[in-house]
Amino acid sequence: MSQSAFSRFLSKPFQWLRFSLGRFARLQENTDSRLTDGDIIALDDTKIEHPHGKKIPFLCWLFDSSDKCNVWCINLVSTLAVLKNGLEYPMLWRFWVKTGQENEKQTKLDLAKQMLAEVRQLNKARLWIAMDRWFLCKKFLNWLTGQNFDWVTKAKRNTALFKKIYDPVLGKERCIKLNPKQLLREVYSQLRVLGKESVLSIPDIYIKMPYETLTRKGKPITRQRFLPIAAIAATYEKQAVEGSIVLPEEECPATFKDAYLLISNRVDTPEEAATAYAKRWRIEVFYRTAKQNLGLTSCYAQSETAHFAHVELLFTAKTLLCYASWECNKEGAEQAPSLCEVIRYFFNAGCRIRCCEQLIQVYFDTATQRFSRLIDKFWPHSLELRLWDWENYPETA
Repeated sequence: MSQSAFSRFLSKPFQWLRFSLGRFARLQENTDSRLTDGDIIALDDTKIEHPHGKKIPFLCWLFDSSDKCNVWCINLVSTLAVLKNGLEYPMLWRFWVKTGQENEKQTKLDLAKQMLAEVRQLNKARLWIAMDRWFLCKKFLNWLTGQNFDWVTKAKRNTALFKKIYDPVLGKERCIKLNPKQLLREVYSQLRVLGKESVLSIPDIYIKMPYETLTRKGKPITRQRFLPIAAIAATYEKQAVEGSIVLPEEECPATFKDAYLLISNRVDTPEEAATAYAKRWRIEVFYRTAKQNLGLTSCYAQSETAHFAHVELLFTAKTLLCYASWECNKEGAEQAPSLCEVIRYFFNAGCRIRCCEQLIQVYFDTATQRFSRLIDKFWPHSLELRLWDWENYPETA
Protein backbone atom coordinates (compact mmCIF):
# COMPACT_ATOMS: atom_id res chain seq x y z
CA MET A 1 0.00 0.00 0.00
CA SER A 2 1.57 3.26 -1.09
CA GLN A 3 -1.10 5.91 -1.61
CA SER A 4 1.44 8.42 -0.32
CA ALA A 5 3.87 7.45 -3.09
CA PHE A 6 1.08 7.67 -5.67
CA SER A 7 0.00 11.11 -4.45
CA ARG A 8 3.51 12.48 -4.99
CA PHE A 9 2.99 12.20 -8.74
CA LEU A 10 -0.09 14.42 -8.37
CA SER A 11 1.82 17.52 -7.34
CA LYS A 12 0.12 20.02 -9.62
CA PRO A 13 -2.86 22.02 -8.26
CA PHE A 14 -6.17 20.21 -8.69
CA GLN A 15 -9.69 20.68 -7.29
CA TRP A 16 -9.63 17.65 -5.01
CA LEU A 17 -12.55 18.89 -2.92
CA ARG A 18 -14.62 19.06 -6.10
CA PHE A 19 -13.45 15.54 -6.93
CA SER A 20 -14.66 14.49 -3.47
CA LEU A 21 -18.06 16.03 -4.12
CA GLY A 22 -18.24 14.18 -7.44
CA ARG A 23 -17.48 10.90 -5.67
CA PHE A 24 -20.34 11.53 -3.25
CA ALA A 25 -22.66 12.52 -6.12
CA ARG A 26 -21.83 9.25 -7.89
CA LEU A 27 -22.80 7.29 -4.78
CA GLN A 28 -26.17 9.07 -4.66
CA GLU A 29 -26.96 7.78 -8.16
CA ASN A 30 -26.82 4.16 -6.98
CA THR A 31 -29.84 2.75 -5.17
CA ASP A 32 -27.73 0.73 -2.72
CA SER A 33 -25.51 3.65 -1.66
CA ARG A 34 -28.02 6.52 -1.77
CA LEU A 35 -28.84 8.18 1.56
CA THR A 36 -32.50 7.82 2.52
CA ASP A 37 -34.68 8.95 5.43
CA GLY A 38 -33.30 7.75 8.75
CA ASP A 39 -29.72 7.17 7.60
CA ILE A 40 -26.90 8.55 9.72
CA ILE A 41 -24.04 10.94 9.02
CA ALA A 42 -21.29 10.70 11.63
CA LEU A 43 -19.37 13.95 12.08
CA ASP A 44 -15.96 14.07 13.76
CA ASP A 45 -12.36 15.18 13.38
CA THR A 46 -8.98 13.53 13.84
CA LYS A 47 -5.36 14.64 14.13
CA ILE A 48 -2.76 13.44 11.60
CA GLU A 49 0.75 13.86 12.95
CA HIS A 50 3.15 15.22 10.32
CA PRO A 51 6.60 16.30 11.60
CA HIS A 52 8.08 16.67 8.10
CA GLY A 53 6.53 19.99 6.96
CA LYS A 54 6.76 23.46 8.43
CA LYS A 55 5.21 25.81 5.86
CA ILE A 56 2.01 23.92 5.02
CA PRO A 57 -0.84 26.28 6.07
CA PHE A 58 -3.02 23.63 7.70
CA LEU A 59 -0.25 22.30 9.99
CA CYS A 60 -0.31 23.52 13.60
CA TRP A 61 0.31 22.49 17.20
CA LEU A 62 -2.70 20.78 18.80
CA PHE A 63 -3.27 18.73 21.92
CA ASP A 64 -3.82 15.04 21.24
CA SER A 65 -6.03 13.58 23.97
CA SER A 66 -5.04 9.98 23.10
CA ASP A 67 -1.30 10.60 23.51
CA LYS A 68 -1.82 13.37 26.11
CA CYS A 69 0.69 15.71 24.47
CA ASN A 70 0.91 18.48 21.89
CA VAL A 71 1.66 17.31 18.35
CA TRP A 72 2.51 19.06 15.08
CA CYS A 73 -0.34 17.78 12.98
CA ILE A 74 -3.15 18.22 10.49
CA ASN A 75 -6.69 18.51 11.85
CA LEU A 76 -8.99 16.63 9.48
CA VAL A 77 -12.77 17.17 9.76
CA SER A 78 -14.85 14.60 7.89
CA THR A 79 -18.19 12.86 7.61
CA LEU A 80 -19.11 9.18 7.33
CA ALA A 81 -22.38 7.77 6.00
CA VAL A 82 -23.95 4.83 7.87
CA LEU A 83 -26.92 3.41 5.98
CA LYS A 84 -29.74 1.22 7.27
CA ASN A 85 -28.80 -1.55 4.83
CA GLY A 86 -25.42 -1.95 6.55
CA LEU A 87 -23.32 -0.06 4.00
CA GLU A 88 -21.06 2.72 5.25
CA TYR A 89 -18.60 4.91 3.39
CA PRO A 90 -16.60 8.11 3.92
CA MET A 91 -18.16 11.25 2.50
CA LEU A 92 -16.71 14.78 2.43
CA TRP A 93 -13.73 16.20 4.31
CA ARG A 94 -11.93 19.46 5.08
CA PHE A 95 -8.61 20.61 6.55
CA TRP A 96 -8.93 23.01 9.48
CA VAL A 97 -6.56 25.97 9.12
CA LYS A 98 -5.33 27.84 12.16
CA THR A 99 -4.91 31.53 11.35
CA GLY A 100 -4.61 34.76 13.29
CA GLN A 101 -6.52 36.87 10.77
CA GLU A 102 -10.16 37.33 11.75
CA ASN A 103 -11.46 37.54 8.17
CA GLU A 104 -9.89 34.16 7.31
CA LYS A 105 -10.85 32.24 10.45
CA GLN A 106 -13.02 29.18 9.97
CA THR A 107 -13.98 26.98 12.88
CA LYS A 108 -14.66 23.27 12.62
CA LEU A 109 -18.35 24.18 12.85
CA ASP A 110 -18.00 26.33 9.72
CA LEU A 111 -16.32 23.45 7.91
CA ALA A 112 -19.09 21.09 9.03
CA LYS A 113 -21.70 23.52 7.66
CA GLN A 114 -19.91 23.63 4.31
CA MET A 115 -19.88 19.85 3.99
CA LEU A 116 -23.48 19.36 5.10
CA ALA A 117 -24.67 22.18 2.81
CA GLU A 118 -23.07 20.31 -0.10
CA VAL A 119 -24.84 17.14 1.03
CA ARG A 120 -28.14 19.03 0.94
CA GLN A 121 -27.51 20.08 -2.66
CA LEU A 122 -27.44 16.42 -3.72
CA ASN A 123 -29.74 14.73 -1.22
CA LYS A 124 -32.92 16.04 0.44
CA ALA A 125 -33.61 13.06 2.73
CA ARG A 126 -34.14 13.58 6.46
CA LEU A 127 -30.85 12.40 7.93
CA TRP A 128 -29.35 12.02 11.39
CA ILE A 129 -26.22 13.95 12.35
CA ALA A 130 -24.41 12.04 15.11
CA MET A 131 -21.54 14.01 16.65
CA ASP A 132 -19.51 14.20 19.82
CA ARG A 133 -19.97 16.91 22.44
CA TRP A 134 -17.39 19.25 20.86
CA PHE A 135 -19.94 20.15 18.15
CA LEU A 136 -22.61 21.04 20.73
CA CYS A 137 -23.20 24.67 19.75
CA LYS A 138 -26.72 26.13 19.84
CA LYS A 139 -26.29 28.15 16.66
CA PHE A 140 -25.01 25.04 14.87
CA LEU A 141 -27.93 22.99 16.19
CA ASN A 142 -30.37 25.64 14.94
CA TRP A 143 -28.68 25.53 11.55
CA LEU A 144 -29.01 21.73 11.40
CA THR A 145 -32.71 21.90 12.21
CA GLY A 146 -33.21 24.57 9.56
CA GLN A 147 -31.56 22.27 6.98
CA ASN A 148 -33.95 19.40 7.90
CA PHE A 149 -31.25 17.42 9.72
CA ASP A 150 -31.96 15.58 12.96
CA TRP A 151 -29.12 15.79 15.48
CA VAL A 152 -27.97 13.82 18.49
CA THR A 153 -24.96 14.46 20.70
CA LYS A 154 -23.65 13.90 24.20
CA ALA A 155 -24.36 16.64 26.75
CA LYS A 156 -21.49 18.61 28.25
CA ARG A 157 -21.06 19.12 31.96
CA ASN A 158 -22.06 22.80 31.73
CA THR A 159 -25.02 22.32 29.36
CA ALA A 160 -27.95 24.28 30.81
CA LEU A 161 -31.14 22.23 30.84
CA PHE A 162 -34.59 23.11 32.16
CA LYS A 163 -37.40 21.03 33.57
CA LYS A 164 -41.04 22.03 33.82
CA ILE A 165 -42.68 21.62 37.23
CA TYR A 166 -45.98 22.74 38.66
CA ASP A 167 -45.65 25.57 41.18
CA PRO A 168 -48.57 25.43 43.68
CA VAL A 169 -47.87 28.97 44.86
CA LEU A 170 -48.09 30.49 41.40
CA GLY A 171 -50.70 27.99 40.30
CA LYS A 172 -48.96 27.29 36.99
CA GLU A 173 -46.00 25.51 35.46
CA ARG A 174 -42.55 27.05 35.54
CA CYS A 175 -39.10 25.99 34.37
CA ILE A 176 -36.31 25.23 36.81
CA LYS A 177 -32.68 25.11 35.75
CA LEU A 178 -30.58 21.99 36.32
CA ASN A 179 -27.37 20.58 34.91
CA PRO A 180 -27.04 17.12 33.29
CA LYS A 181 -25.35 15.61 36.34
CA GLN A 182 -28.31 16.55 38.55
CA LEU A 183 -30.67 15.06 35.99
CA LEU A 184 -28.69 11.82 35.86
CA ARG A 185 -28.65 11.61 39.64
CA GLU A 186 -32.46 11.85 39.72
CA VAL A 187 -33.04 9.00 37.24
CA TYR A 188 -30.03 6.81 38.06
CA SER A 189 -32.02 4.37 40.20
CA GLN A 190 -34.51 3.83 37.35
CA LEU A 191 -31.66 3.33 34.90
CA ARG A 192 -29.99 0.69 37.06
CA VAL A 193 -33.25 -1.26 37.26
CA LEU A 194 -33.29 -1.50 33.47
CA GLY A 195 -29.85 -3.14 33.50
CA LYS A 196 -26.60 -2.66 31.59
CA GLU A 197 -26.51 -1.12 28.11
CA SER A 198 -30.00 0.27 28.63
CA VAL A 199 -31.40 3.69 27.78
CA LEU A 200 -33.99 5.77 29.60
CA SER A 201 -35.93 8.64 28.05
CA ILE A 202 -36.48 11.56 30.45
CA PRO A 203 -39.66 13.54 29.63
CA ASP A 204 -40.34 17.29 29.88
CA ILE A 205 -36.78 18.51 29.40
CA TYR A 206 -36.16 21.81 27.65
CA ILE A 207 -33.22 23.86 26.41
CA LYS A 208 -32.93 27.57 25.65
CA MET A 209 -32.29 28.18 21.97
CA PRO A 210 -31.52 31.58 20.41
CA TYR A 211 -33.59 33.02 17.57
CA GLU A 212 -33.45 36.25 15.62
CA THR A 213 -36.33 38.73 15.76
CA LEU A 214 -37.04 42.46 15.60
CA THR A 215 -37.85 44.96 18.31
CA ARG A 216 -40.81 47.33 18.13
CA LYS A 217 -38.54 49.86 16.47
CA GLY A 218 -37.47 47.34 13.85
CA LYS A 219 -33.97 46.67 15.18
CA PRO A 220 -32.65 43.08 14.97
CA ILE A 221 -32.26 41.35 18.31
CA THR A 222 -31.44 37.84 19.54
CA ARG A 223 -33.90 36.34 22.02
CA GLN A 224 -34.14 32.99 23.80
CA ARG A 225 -37.00 30.52 23.85
CA PHE A 226 -37.58 27.15 25.49
CA LEU A 227 -37.60 24.21 23.11
CA PRO A 228 -38.37 20.61 24.13
CA ILE A 229 -35.57 18.12 23.54
CA ALA A 230 -35.13 14.39 23.96
CA ALA A 231 -32.97 13.67 26.99
CA ILE A 232 -31.73 10.08 27.06
CA ALA A 233 -29.78 8.55 29.93
CA ALA A 234 -27.54 5.61 29.08
CA THR A 235 -24.73 3.61 30.67
CA TYR A 236 -21.18 2.92 29.49
CA GLU A 237 -18.32 0.60 30.36
CA LYS A 238 -15.98 2.14 32.91
CA GLN A 239 -12.95 1.12 30.83
CA ALA A 240 -14.06 3.62 28.18
CA VAL A 241 -13.71 6.62 30.48
CA GLU A 242 -11.21 9.24 29.34
CA GLY A 243 -9.18 8.57 32.46
CA SER A 244 -6.84 11.20 33.77
CA ILE A 245 -7.10 13.54 30.76
CA VAL A 246 -7.72 17.07 32.00
CA LEU A 247 -10.27 18.87 29.81
CA PRO A 248 -11.72 22.38 30.04
CA GLU A 249 -14.99 22.61 31.93
CA GLU A 250 -16.99 23.34 28.78
CA GLU A 251 -15.65 20.18 27.07
CA CYS A 252 -16.04 17.71 29.95
CA PRO A 253 -18.75 15.06 29.50
CA ALA A 254 -21.81 15.04 31.74
CA THR A 255 -21.64 11.80 33.73
CA PHE A 256 -22.86 10.36 36.99
CA LYS A 257 -21.21 7.11 38.07
CA ASP A 258 -21.47 4.97 34.89
CA ALA A 259 -24.24 6.99 33.20
CA TYR A 260 -24.12 9.73 30.59
CA LEU A 261 -26.73 11.94 28.94
CA LEU A 262 -27.66 12.27 25.27
CA ILE A 263 -29.72 15.13 23.89
CA SER A 264 -31.54 15.33 20.54
CA ASN A 265 -34.15 17.41 18.76
CA ARG A 266 -36.32 14.33 18.10
CA VAL A 267 -38.54 14.30 21.16
CA ASP A 268 -40.87 11.82 19.45
CA THR A 269 -38.23 9.11 18.87
CA PRO A 270 -35.68 9.04 21.74
CA GLU A 271 -34.85 5.37 21.13
CA GLU A 272 -33.98 6.08 17.51
CA ALA A 273 -31.79 8.98 18.64
CA ALA A 274 -29.87 6.67 20.99
CA THR A 275 -29.39 4.15 18.20
CA ALA A 276 -28.13 6.89 15.87
CA TYR A 277 -25.57 8.06 18.43
CA ALA A 278 -24.31 4.50 18.88
CA LYS A 279 -23.49 4.46 15.15
CA ARG A 280 -21.26 7.54 15.62
CA TRP A 281 -18.51 5.18 16.77
CA ARG A 282 -18.17 3.93 13.18
CA ILE A 283 -16.24 7.06 12.22
CA GLU A 284 -13.73 6.33 14.98
CA VAL A 285 -13.27 2.85 13.48
CA PHE A 286 -12.85 4.45 10.07
CA TYR A 287 -10.06 6.73 11.35
CA ARG A 288 -8.28 3.78 12.95
CA THR A 289 -8.47 1.72 9.74
CA ALA A 290 -7.32 4.67 7.64
CA LYS A 291 -4.27 5.18 9.85
CA GLN A 292 -3.30 1.56 10.42
CA ASN A 293 -4.18 -0.09 7.08
CA LEU A 294 -4.47 2.65 4.45
CA GLY A 295 -1.58 4.95 5.29
CA LEU A 296 -3.37 8.13 6.39
CA THR A 297 -0.34 9.11 8.47
CA SER A 298 2.22 7.91 5.90
CA CYS A 299 2.26 10.90 3.58
CA TYR A 300 5.59 12.68 4.09
CA ALA A 301 5.16 15.19 1.26
CA GLN A 302 5.85 18.83 2.08
CA SER A 303 3.51 20.33 -0.51
CA GLU A 304 -0.08 21.32 0.17
CA THR A 305 -1.39 19.81 -3.08
CA ALA A 306 0.10 16.37 -2.34
CA HIS A 307 -1.78 16.19 0.98
CA PHE A 308 -5.09 17.05 -0.69
CA ALA A 309 -4.43 14.31 -3.25
CA HIS A 310 -3.37 11.83 -0.57
CA VAL A 311 -6.48 12.26 1.58
CA GLU A 312 -8.95 12.14 -1.31
CA LEU A 313 -7.27 9.09 -2.84
CA LEU A 314 -7.46 7.40 0.55
CA PHE A 315 -11.15 8.30 0.94
CA THR A 316 -11.80 6.94 -2.55
CA ALA A 317 -9.94 3.72 -1.73
CA LYS A 318 -11.88 3.34 1.52
CA THR A 319 -15.17 3.92 -0.34
CA LEU A 320 -14.37 1.04 -2.69
CA LEU A 321 -13.28 -1.13 0.24
CA CYS A 322 -16.51 -0.44 2.14
CA TYR A 323 -18.64 -1.27 -0.88
CA ALA A 324 -16.63 -4.41 -1.67
CA SER A 325 -16.87 -5.66 1.93
CA TRP A 326 -20.60 -4.92 2.00
CA GLU A 327 -21.14 -6.84 -1.24
CA CYS A 328 -19.19 -9.83 0.10
CA ASN A 329 -21.21 -9.81 3.33
CA LYS A 330 -24.60 -9.68 1.65
CA GLU A 331 -26.89 -12.62 2.27
CA GLY A 332 -26.18 -15.46 -0.13
CA ALA A 333 -22.77 -14.18 -1.13
CA GLU A 334 -19.58 -16.19 -0.88
CA GLN A 335 -17.65 -16.41 2.37
CA ALA A 336 -16.82 -12.85 3.35
CA PRO A 337 -13.09 -12.05 3.52
CA SER A 338 -11.54 -10.02 6.31
CA LEU A 339 -10.59 -6.38 5.87
CA CYS A 340 -6.93 -7.23 5.31
CA GLU A 341 -7.89 -9.81 2.67
CA VAL A 342 -10.09 -7.27 0.89
CA ILE A 343 -7.22 -4.77 0.87
CA ARG A 344 -4.75 -7.35 -0.42
CA TYR A 345 -7.05 -8.83 -3.06
CA PHE A 346 -8.67 -5.61 -4.20
CA PHE A 347 -5.67 -3.32 -4.55
CA ASN A 348 -3.09 -5.92 -5.53
CA ALA A 349 -5.27 -7.79 -8.03
CA GLY A 350 -3.34 -8.16 -11.27
CA CYS A 351 -4.74 -7.56 -14.70
CA ARG A 352 -3.54 -7.71 -18.31
CA ILE A 353 -4.66 -5.30 -20.99
CA ARG A 354 -4.38 -6.36 -24.62
CA CYS A 355 -4.99 -4.10 -27.58
CA CYS A 356 -5.58 -5.91 -30.87
CA GLU A 357 -7.06 -4.20 -33.92
CA GLN A 358 -8.44 -1.33 -31.80
CA LEU A 359 -10.19 -3.84 -29.48
CA ILE A 360 -9.14 -3.48 -25.86
CA GLN A 361 -9.45 -6.62 -23.73
CA VAL A 362 -8.96 -6.58 -19.96
CA TYR A 363 -8.15 -9.85 -18.17
CA PHE A 364 -8.41 -10.00 -14.37
CA ASP A 365 -6.94 -12.72 -12.22
CA THR A 366 -9.05 -15.13 -10.14
CA ALA A 367 -8.84 -13.04 -6.95
CA THR A 368 -10.83 -10.25 -8.60
CA GLN A 369 -13.76 -12.60 -9.19
CA ARG A 370 -14.78 -11.84 -5.59
CA PHE A 371 -15.44 -8.24 -6.62
CA SER A 372 -17.18 -8.88 -9.92
CA ARG A 373 -20.45 -7.34 -8.67
CA LEU A 374 -18.58 -4.20 -7.61
CA ILE A 375 -16.86 -3.89 -10.99
CA ASP A 376 -20.15 -4.51 -12.77
CA LYS A 377 -21.82 -1.64 -10.91
CA PHE A 378 -19.08 0.98 -11.14
CA TRP A 379 -17.08 0.06 -14.24
CA PRO A 380 -18.34 2.03 -17.27
CA HIS A 381 -20.21 -0.13 -19.79
CA SER A 382 -18.58 1.69 -22.70
CA LEU A 383 -15.38 3.70 -23.08
CA GLU A 384 -15.01 6.37 -25.71
CA LEU A 385 -11.30 6.55 -26.58
CA ARG A 386 -9.74 9.15 -28.81
CA LEU A 387 -6.99 7.29 -30.65
CA TRP A 388 -3.89 8.98 -32.02
CA ASP A 389 -4.28 10.19 -35.62
CA TRP A 390 -0.98 9.09 -37.14
CA GLU A 391 -1.80 10.44 -40.61
CA ASN A 392 -1.52 14.06 -39.45
CA TYR A 393 1.82 13.56 -37.69
CA PRO A 394 5.24 12.39 -38.91
CA GLU A 395 6.40 8.91 -37.99
CA THR A 396 9.01 10.34 -35.63
CA ALA A 397 6.22 11.67 -33.44
